[in-house]
Amino acid sequence: MIEFKPNINGNIVIYNAFENGSETGRVTLTFEKTKSELRFIEAHNDETAEGLIRSALTAAANRNVFSCIYEPDEFKNIAVRLGFAENNGKLYGEIPFLLGGCCGCRHN
Repeated sequence: MIEFKPNINGNIVIYNAFENGSETGRVTLTFEKTKSELRFIEAHNDETAEGLIRSALTAAANRNVFSCIYEPDEFKNIAVRLGFAENNGKLYGEIPFLLGGCCGCRHN
């Protein structure tokens, strides 16, 4: 089973993923007011990456953050599957739709 452990300090959200006691991934998201940026992700596989992204977005949403820009080059396929869409050259999404299971319907 994969465990996601948060480290939230001020406006920085970091989640680490562990499986059988070994670290299998990490994500970093920063936020200010209602906007956030997912800045870094590394993971051993797509499933872990998706869990990390969802965990970070949920933590941001719990702090009244509404939107997110996805910056990393890694796992863009997962970000698009979650509903991030190109907006002014960057992947952008509104967190309620991203967490609602959107599959790229271009609602943004």
